[in-house]
Amino acid sequence: MVLFTGTAAAALLAAVLITVLELTEVVAIVYALGAGAKNMRPGLAGAVAGVGVVGGIALVVGYGLTQVANRGYLTYTLLAGAGVLWFFAFFLLRSTFKTYLKEDRKKRGIAAGGPVHHDEGLGPRALFATAFSVGAIETLEAVVVLLGLVLGGSAWEAVVGAVIGGVILVSAGIALHERIRRMKVPPLKWVATSLLFTFAVFWTVESLGNLGVISWPASIHGIPSDIVLVPFFIVSFLAVRVAILLRLDRDRKAARA
Repeated sequence: MVLFTGTAAAALLAAVLITVLELTEVVAIVYALGAGAKNMRPGLAGAVAGVGVVGGIALVVGYGLTQVANRGYLTYTLLAGAGVLWFFAFFLLRSTFKTYLKEDRKKRGIAAGGPVHHDEGLGPRALFATAFSVGAIETLEAVVVLLGLVLGGSAWEAVVGAVIGGVILVSAGIALHERIRRMKVPPLKWVATSLLFTFAVFWTVESLGNLGVISWPASIHGIPSDIVLVPFFIVSFLAVRVAILLRLDRDRKAARA
């Protein structure tokens, strides 16, 4: 089959877009988790391991994964992943409060000290495990969609497209890492905490929709459901900011008392 012509080109482009769409969420969450840790390497290693394990399994027993997804097991995996993200979202929110308190007290001329200034991050094992689960879940979702191309006779295009999509994301991740590393810690943690809450809410709602608990169509008039990540992030971003301001205000009032 000749690539870049007709149906083959369309299948290749679809595979690239599917891979980028699904695994972009992995990159975002890994950076969010890494913002609260001293070293991002365990998170990156966990994400790569999760993607690699599921991707490797897909090459061997790809059709079996579609059956797993069709029987609803993917939904329960997604729901469990949402629970993990909720836990670490609140953990990172606490760390974000401490970072902002530290900066605010410095501006007010209050000497550092006390437990409130101990800025915790995620431990290497927790970071690896969480990133692994995120990488595995998102890769499984991508594989299920890509296998539709495989069953339609575009196996080669699906594999090549997935590889191209992966290369694009790795390159973007390296570039983002250099930029993010130059950012100030407080706003970085603010954004990171917002991202974790965004995906925690999204995965929870998506799981409940798949289980029929709430009304949550896979797409509305052809628009992918992932598009709601944008308003979810805006709400989370504003909510976390309000929480930070309230925490700072409470600390200032306590200092004046």
